[in-house]
Amino acid sequence: MNFGGKFTPKTPRREKTNLSSSSDSEKVKDPVSVFCRLRNLRDENEASCIKLMSPTVLSLICPSESRVLRKDTHYAFKHIFTSYASQKEVFDHIAYPLLEDLLRGKNGLLFTYGVTGSGKTYTLTGDPYNPGIMPRCIDTLFNSIAEHQAQKYIIKSDKMNGFEVQSEADARDDCLHENRSTKSLRKKGSGDKVLYTNDGTSILGINERNLYSVFISYIEIYNNTVYDLLDESGGKVLQSKILREDSQKNMYVNGVVEQEVKCAAEAFELFNAGQKRKRMGHTLLNAESSRSHSIFNIRVVQLEQYVLNSNGERVIPAQNLLKVGQLSLVDLAGSERSNRTQNTGMRLKEASSINNSLMSLRNCMEILRENQINNGSRLVPYRESRLTHIFKNYFEGEGRVEMIVCASPSVLDYEENLQVMKFADIASDVKVVRPESRFTPYKTKASKSKPTVETPITKIKATAPLVFGPKIPLLKLNFENIDDSIGGIRNLVKIIQTRKQKSLLLNREINAKDRAFRKRLAEMNSEYTLKISELKSAQQQYKKEKKKSQNLEVKVLELEKMNDSLDSKNVQLVDSIRNLRCNLDEKDLKLNQNLMEREKQKQKMALKQEKMNQELDDKLRRQRDHLNAAMRAKEDKLKRVRDLLDEEHAVVVAATPTKSVVSEVSNNKPPVPHRSRHVAVANRRRSKSVGEVWLEHNSVKPVPLGTVMQPSMNKRKSVSKLSKASDITHPKQSKYCLIAQEADTDGEVETKVYKADILPTCGGGAQVIFNDVERLRQESPVGTPQKYT
Repeated sequence: MNFGGKFTPKTPRREKTNLSSSSDSEKVKDPVSVFCRLRNLRDENEASCIKLMSPTVLSLICPSESRVLRKDTHYAFKHIFTSYASQKEVFDHIAYPLLEDLLRGKNGLLFTYGVTGSGKTYTLTGDPYNPGIMPRCIDTLFNSIAEHQAQKYIIKSDKMNGFEVQSEADARDDCLHENRSTKSLRKKGSGDKVLYTNDGTSILGINERNLYSVFISYIEIYNNTVYDLLDESGGKVLQSKILREDSQKNMYVNGVVEQEVKCAAEAFELFNAGQKRKRMGHTLLNAESSRSHSIFNIRVVQLEQYVLNSNGERVIPAQNLLKVGQLSLVDLAGSERSNRTQNTGMRLKEASSINNSLMSLRNCMEILRENQINNGSRLVPYRESRLTHIFKNYFEGEGRVEMIVCASPSVLDYEENLQVMKFADIASDVKVVRPESRFTPYKTKASKSKPTVETPITKIKATAPLVFGPKIPLLKLNFENIDDSIGGIRNLVKIIQTRKQKSLLLNREINAKDRAFRKRLAEMNSEYTLKISELKSAQQQYKKEKKKSQNLEVKVLELEKMNDSLDSKNVQLVDSIRNLRCNLDEKDLKLNQNLMEREKQKQKMALKQEKMNQELDDKLRRQRDHLNAAMRAKEDKLKRVRDLLDEEHAVVVAATPTKSVVSEVSNNKPPVPHRSRHVAVANRRRSKSVGEVWLEHNSVKPVPLGTVMQPSMNKRKSVSKLSKASDITHPKQSKYCLIAQEADTDGEVETKVYKADILPTCGGGAQVIFNDVERLRQESPVGTPQKYT
């Protein structure tokens, strides 16, 4: 490539758009494309306030614990990505069309919006193994134009938002200056490279007749002040930048560093260098919260090389053209409420600035929508915030605008999500002018040849032969007429004198051209000497590189041998893995068989256990029936005995007076008539306690009665309270009795003994079956009854 001079492109002037003008209405407009991406819940058991109705519609559900109950509202998007959507799916659906427009010289804007911690930075950046939109855009861009890039510094920024084309010599000087510079961003960032996985995606159908150059810039807006993240002129302290308007009424950052990159690795180095200087902070809601709005700009400049004529031949165009496209990737800081983040001091000031800038963006959107719907001319307040001022060109000029709304479905973020969804609804109604690809012509300067990509064609004009004057006429002497001959001689002398004067003028001109030629030759000789020195240095460098290449080839051969050995080892390992897998499959098969056999044994044991339990239940039922029959027989016998004893004692009591009656007679007192009372002295039968161990449970301390018959329990254990299970489940205990004492309606004491059998259960416990009740009462026919205390 040979460029003879430096050229400045002139972008065609774009008239300022008025939303209410008739010329604007004739342009094709597209609405802002609004997408939504949902983040997964941090806790699976947490409730969600977002319900997906369709791939484009979601419902925002008001939680029941909210202070203000609202109706469920539906919001429509161009597409909704769930938490299971991959990074590549988001890139293919959103960013890939923007890259296609970028390579056609069109502008695009993509920004993420949402509450803090909703996944905005992850959507744009991702991680090295799962890259986001920005790394995929860079990889896809260089995958597409890798073989069609212009030489570095042929296209150069003019520091005023434009580009200029310079000669190859100037480009080489700039390259040497960059190699000698110690403050290069690329060198400073080469210590910790962060490369992203490249999936090889490329854009088809690019114009192969053009040469491409890629320029990167990275800025942030912190506390409503613009800073250049790639500017290291001020050291570690970032210097604030101002916004200016270029000749085409486009806003740009004055003095921003716009670095040309030739591969994806260089672009990632610039991005990582800027990320280290970007302001991040820790809040209660997000460990790494962006405290500023960051804008990553990618500009692609195309230079037209040649055109094809009707015969399909390459023809150098009469006027070279530049085509510039820009893609801005914006990571907006998340909106946050101070009552949730508990920010104070500087963090509170940052949050206030962030919320104010987002509110300015929302106000601009609302006024734009109102002007478009009502055909109004209300002034849009872009200058209220640096964020809205820098993107004024997209909303009132030409460009494609897309927005990704990131939302966290947690019920704790319901209020923030509500405001985000309202802003998305407003943005989807705003329309912007469809971008158009335009070439920018540039003209050659005086005394400079026109730049061409092909070998320059030298056009040689046909020059007329040197003429020293009038043509010398043919003279014939006529001695017969001397006068005519003399006149001819005089005319010849005049012609010769004229030619002599002409020759003198030509000699002076030739001498001047000779001196100019010698001067030019000396300059060319000095340039040639310089080129020779550069060539020698290049040859030395080539020899070094060649030697290095040979060493690398030797290393490659060694590595290939190592690779072959590793391949053989890998084959062996694969075989061993295959054998181990076979053994593992066999063991798994045996294990499954053992498990099946164990399951069968368990089933058999379960059946046996069930059968035994049923047999034991039948046996216990038969024993219970037998005991009940025996108890009924005993009760019948006891009833007959009790009746006999009652009759006998009734006769004895009627015949013999009590001690109180005798005393009264001896004291000459008249006997007091008393009711005839029966003293229950024989209504208790003896317990058969031979060979049995009783558990005597005295729930209350009984009042002693002076009766003749008392319970007989030779082997017993007395307790006042059942505090543990072992009191019942003791294997030697087979009988249980509960002694209770209470007063009847007349206030006389009655002792009851509840008797029971202790039977073991299948589960290892014991059950108490009551089968008898004995009552003991003492009555006096004449005395005062004993009260129960």
